[in-house]
Amino acid sequence: MNEVVNDDVVTAWDTVSGAYQERYQIPTNTLHLGPMVPGPAELGLDLAVAGRKVLDFGCGGGQNAVACALAGATSVVGADPSEGQLDLARALADEAGTAVEFHNLRDGGLDGLPDDFDVVLSVYAMQFVADLPKAFRDLASHMNSGGTLVLSVDHPMRLSGEWTGDEFVVDNYFTRGWQAWPYDFPEAELQVTMRRFRRTTEEWINTLLGASFVLRGLYEPLPPAVPDSFGRKSKYGVDDPRNVFNQARLARVPGSLILVAERAS
Repeated sequence: MNEVVNDDVVTAWDTVSGAYQERYQIPTNTLHLGPMVPGPAELGLDLAVAGRKVLDFGCGGGQNAVACALAGATSVVGADPSEGQLDLARALADEAGTAVEFHNLRDGGLDGLPDDFDVVLSVYAMQFVADLPKAFRDLASHMNSGGTLVLSVDHPMRLSGEWTGDEFVVDNYFTRGWQAWPYDFPEAELQVTMRRFRRTTEEWINTLLGASFVLRGLYEPLPPAVPDSFGRKSKYGVDDPRNVFNQARLARVPGSLILVAERAS
């Protein structure tokens, strides 16, 4: 089992990719930083990509890659280990009339890709990586000095506990390692066991700093005023407390961690 591209995770995503994209219908007219996360402008982030070379690491269904191409990026590469996701991403790019190159990370990781990306996006992908130092080093080696990395993941606090009635109970914030959960799409009669790698905020930041990056911003955003598709299209409904991206609960416990970093000289 490759701990950078985990076989079990890839198999699970291959299985649910179609149902996932059909349910959430992530838009391509703007950059998406994660479920129930405000857009870059609302967060005060300048993520202009026009005239820049962009890598979307863990691109999934390709929405951010297509959005970058539509926004005038010089070139865009979307990389992901799931061929199921990549098939959907290629179809999306073709439909949008955009020239995006897609690369399967199981074919040698980032080998063969350019080493001069100006912007790297990784939205809700790095939590599926166990060997984080290697992943960050690989990304740094494919970026220009001064290039921008934008990373978003499940917030470590949200993964450390669960809601019991109106209270969020933390079992152990410092638990580290693979966490499994049932990921189901009853509308498609699908359920898989999905896995993500838990780590603390301290580990995310220190590992980033140890891989030739300088931290430029850290965000723990409150949910948007108007629920996005992840808030609206849960199998439970917008206001049901079982909805992982319930607005009321995300107003008390952060749902996402966003790090913005610069590739050091």
